[in-house]
Amino acid sequence: MIDRVTYNGRSELAEAKILNMSVAKYYGLVKEYAEILRDTRRLNEKQLAKDKPKAELNIIYSVRYNLNWLVLQKLQGDKNENSRPNKKQ
Repeated sequence: MIDRVTYNGRSELAEAKILNMSVAKYYGLVKEYAEILRDTRRLNEKQLAKDKPKAELNIIYSVRYNLNWLVLQKLQGDKNENSRPNKKQ
């Protein structure tokens, strides 16, 4: 039984990046994840320049939603990439 929190030396940002990439690799979505991350960074260039660590963490967490959506689509076998889970069709 673990009675205390262990610290592995990584920051919250590093942990989030590792978790996202691990999920992307497991489901074979590395290319799609990298494209989403690149596009999101481009959209938030000003914020990244102003406050790099906090902005980067926010980007990683916001991209996680899209990664989870990609995983859902892969699990469902849905080939329609334009449909969103909350979008009425």
